[in-house]
Amino acid sequence: MLLLGTLAVVAGGMFALQNPQPVPLDLLVLQLPEQPIAIWVLSAMGVGVMMGLVTGLLLTLRRAATIRRLRKQRDRLLAEMGKDQPNDL
Repeated sequence: MLLLGTLAVVAGGMFALQNPQPVPLDLLVLQLPEQPIAIWVLSAMGVGVMMGLVTGLLLTLRRAATIRRLRKQRDRLLAEMGKDQPNDL
């Protein structure tokens, strides 16, 4: 992971050095000041990565909550059937 991160930083730096032309960014309702193209592209990529990580985290937490709820339901149903010990279903 460290090697992959280092390669990503090096590739981003090379990309930034090759694309120094300043351009404004117009977001329909917001006009951002001129920045090098590399800054806009790398920023968009960073925002996308962060959105992906947050989405993945939310899905993981939701799945964990569902698993917890289903295990409690299983334990309750087994207790109602008279089996005190679950058999790792």
